[in-house]
Amino acid sequence: MHYIDEGTGAPVIFIHGVPGWSFHFRHLIGRVSTHRRCIAMDHLGFGLSDKPERWDYHPEQLAAHVEGLMEGLGLKGVTLVVHDWGGPLGLRYALRKPGNVTGLVIMNTWLWSAKGDLRTRSTTRILASRLYRTLDAHFAVTARAFPRMVSGGHARLSRTARTHFAGPFLEARDRSGLLALVRHTHTADDWVGGLWRMREELCDIPALIIWGMRDPAFPPRYLERWRAALPLARCVTLDEVGHYPFEEFPEATGEAIDAFL
Repeated sequence: MHYIDEGTGAPVIFIHGVPGWSFHFRHLIGRVSTHRRCIAMDHLGFGLSDKPERWDYHPEQLAAHVEGLMEGLGLKGVTLVVHDWGGPLGLRYALRKPGNVTGLVIMNTWLWSAKGDLRTRSTTRILASRLYRTLDAHFAVTARAFPRMVSGGHARLSRTARTHFAGPFLEARDRSGLLALVRHTHTADDWVGGLWRMREELCDIPALIIWGMRDPAFPPRYLERWRAALPLARCVTLDEVGHYPFEEFPEATGEAIDAFL
């Protein structure tokens, strides 16, 4: 497992989603590492980590690796910064070890089952289909197209950023983890829903929610669920930002996180 470790002080852990890797958080790390220790991992199958082709990549296993890294580094009093699939993969640690988590920063993610949500369930069913897996295996659809589709109108991702976002996944042999986690958006729905049933464990942890309001993948109705679950959380909404607040509007995102810390 590859990870970045910059700065000194209380640890801030950045946990990426799909298609993602530690590169996503470079702006925030450059800022926050001046006064905190910043750690950003690449999940197995992503970024610069190993990409075994014959492995399940079930999110429960990836979440266990997140915990394993933090335990292995002996981290105490951590702040978790989670985005996209990084929500379930990182917040599982907060649910299991709430006493070691001093803060949560939640950005355009989820932690509940899609059952009963026909729109979301239909989308996840497509992502788990054989047709989508075939297209992604041959054309890297998720790595190439998804970031462009879900960024907002105010500051869409630059060509350079899109190139680096997709870089670790351009070879077919390097997409096993990516394809598996996309598929598990549908097949691991019950596992994610099980985490949501434990959400009261998060209520006493100080939390900041930063939300790109023009994200078609994680729309504002998702934000309302977080607000209901974490009524004491601070909330920063970015009206012209899509799925990537840290990339599309890094200054406002960094300021909000600095103030929270």
